Amino acid sequence: MITFVFRKGSPTVFSIEKLFDALYLHLEKSGARLRRIELPHISVGIVSVLRNVWFVARRRRTKILHITGDVHYATLLCPFSRTIITVHDCVVLQRGTGFKRLVLWILWFGLPVRLASAIVVISEQTKRELLKTVSIPEEKIRVIPNFVDPALVFSERPFASERPRILHVGTTPNKNLPRVVAALRDVPCVLVIVGQLPQSILRDLQESGVRYENFVGIDHAMMTRLYRDADIISFPSTYEGFGMPILEGQAVGRPVLSSDLEPMRSVAGQGGALLVNPQSVDAIREGFLALLGDSLLRARLIAAGKDNCRRFTLEAVAASYLALYRGFDKR
Repeated sequence: MITFVFRKGSPTVFSIEKLFDALYLHLEKSGARLRRIELPHISVGIVSVLRNVWFVARRRRTKILHITGDVHYATLLCPFSRTIITVHDCVVLQRGTGFKRLVLWILWFGLPVRLASAIVVISEQTKRELLKTVSIPEEKIRVIPNFVDPALVFSERPFASERPRILHVGTTPNKNLPRVVAALRDVPCVLVIVGQLPQSILRDLQESGVRYENFVGIDHAMMTRLYRDADIISFPSTYEGFGMPILEGQAVGRPVLSSDLEPMRSVAGQGGALLVNPQSVDAIREGFLALLGDSLLRARLIAAGKDNCRRFTLEAVAASYLALYRGFDKR
């Protein structure tokens, strides 16, 4: 029995849950014996963390315990010899300083990552960052990337040249939305933003005059529709563990603007996205204007993106995880 442990679900969070839901179903169809448990509490405060730890400990009778992401601490009362943790990024350490950061490091990395039997990371960039964060043997880490959501199907769409829809997924600081808003000042478009908008960004939008639509708390089907209805995908992020919106945009056949940083460069593939300096409003603006005005550029990016998606199939990722699980049979 392989037990998948998911963080508490949220209507505003998609990436980890939707991917591992699809992986779970694929592995189940292949004959693997699986069980899914979802933590009862969002990881806010030490009390909720301890309740989650105890919740998993009472359900630890399993051959393999796989923490699918973000709640690494959930393993702390479980047999580490049968534990796998998938680490998506180290962004949790940016949530605090001083003593708070130390506690986050201990609960998310210092103890669980050191003691778990195997660690999976989703990119070489996350692997490098993790090795800087925790002292563990490099051979303990496997790189298994994310995969393209099978629900996202390539579909051609006439480009709305008069007022294109630019989809921007995420409003946390690393998603770089303030610079995107500044870059689109006086550009005829509709900026479609997924995520809760803080007052500071609402002020930026009002002052810039950028026409926008905002979606919060949408489900997976609506998220898929927003990708299909988009003309351009905006993802000049300053920090990522992987960068799923790049693949999601490529999968539906939309040109992607992203960051000339890792792991975005590697995820986008050769010529699969227009890469810009995410720290420069001018560079982001020039990128958008190039996409808006050059149909041949858009066509090249769409074609390269479609080819790139073949590197990230559900079947290949599932095979990598099955190989990892079978390794426990030899112990």
